[in-house]
Amino acid sequence: MFKKIIIIGGGIAGLTLANFLKKNNFNNFRIYERFERKLSRPTGIQLTPNAVRILDFLGSRFFLNNNFHRINYLSINSVHSKDFTSNQEVRMNLQNIVSDKMPYLSCDRNVLIKFLEKDLSPKEIFYNKQVVQTIKDHNIIRVKFSDGSEDHCDLLVSADGMFSKSRLDNNIIKSTNFYAYRGVLKNFYSKYSLENDVVRLWLSGNKHLVTYFINSQNDLSFTGISKSSEKTTYTGDDVNYSIPFPADQFRSIFFSENKILRETLDTLHEVYRWPIFSLKKRVFYRDNQIFIGDSSHGTVPFQAQGAALAIEDSYVLYEQIIKNVTNNLGVFYFNKRNSRVRRIILRSHLNVFLFHLKNPFLIILRSILFKIIEKSFLAKKLMFGWIFNYNPRSSSYFF
Repeated sequence: MFKKIIIIGGGIAGLTLANFLKKNNFNNFRIYERFERKLSRPTGIQLTPNAVRILDFLGSRFFLNNNFHRINYLSINSVHSKDFTSNQEVRMNLQNIVSDKMPYLSCDRNVLIKFLEKDLSPKEIFYNKQVVQTIKDHNIIRVKFSDGSEDHCDLLVSADGMFSKSRLDNNIIKSTNFYAYRGVLKNFYSKYSLENDVVRLWLSGNKHLVTYFINSQNDLSFTGISKSSEKTTYTGDDVNYSIPFPADQFRSIFFSENKILRETLDTLHEVYRWPIFSLKKRVFYRDNQIFIGDSSHGTVPFQAQGAALAIEDSYVLYEQIIKNVTNNLGVFYFNKRNSRVRRIILRSHLNVFLFHLKNPFLIILRSILFKIIEKSFLAKKLMFGWIFNYNPRSSSYFF
């Protein structure tokens, strides 16, 4: 068994791992987070059933808390359609795909962070601690911080995101030329639709938009993605997620004659934009340092699996630690995660292609494909079942 574990990063991946270690009475761990502890502005996050299933291991039926919002349907429509008609909207029921009835949830990211922080003490998580150097000395890793302090461990877990300071190799970060635009509409009540259990996906050429409610107060999260000819490069600094973007300019990018989408666009007043990056290769381990979440396999977020993969990584790593896999832990972890992560990344890139079609013939084929999936339970299973039904406690997926 490892004597001491240091987790770099106090986000979803790091906090999930810490919770499972503590639940199993492994208490000699420390989380170091480089930023101050403070809640961010509201930001929507989707928790698909594969993530909910793992979080349910932490707190049974946690999703009954009113702060978590249930999603039952996926609606796909064109930005340019004036109204929903039987020929235009594709509406997929997501409720019967999951074998064990785990729900599809959405929430404010702050709600998830608070859920994961509530059982951790100030002696286990430390803020304003930025890693500047890691030194391997036989089986011990020394971790040095920017304030001059240091700590040591025999297992280092990097969960500090796409722009990981502890990965020590940020040459693998690449630009995608996509930009994300995000925000939350507070207390949004539509005049045209009373549904609040639907993820709406709006498609249009080189851009798409996703909207969904994140709580019972009808706070609506929106995320727009556009492809740009503007070349973005990684400069070695973290992406700033707090730069406001003109709301009028956002409306012009995603202009629509559809009354529901137009109502949403007309109501919003606060938008934030940032470039999307991904990793050129997946990094799972280096000696006795393990990488989880975006620090391991950051990719384009077009399958709503960013948080889910981080949660899966954390649980699978925890299982190997508790099974006392100390020799070749990285190899065991890699064998458990590489194939699934690769498939999810491939699906995300397939969605990039499908969502941003411009050729009219291909758009017609896409519509036919979506209609087949909408009408066929088997097709929905093939499309979503392998993602949603993943169970890390099983030797295989169950259906």
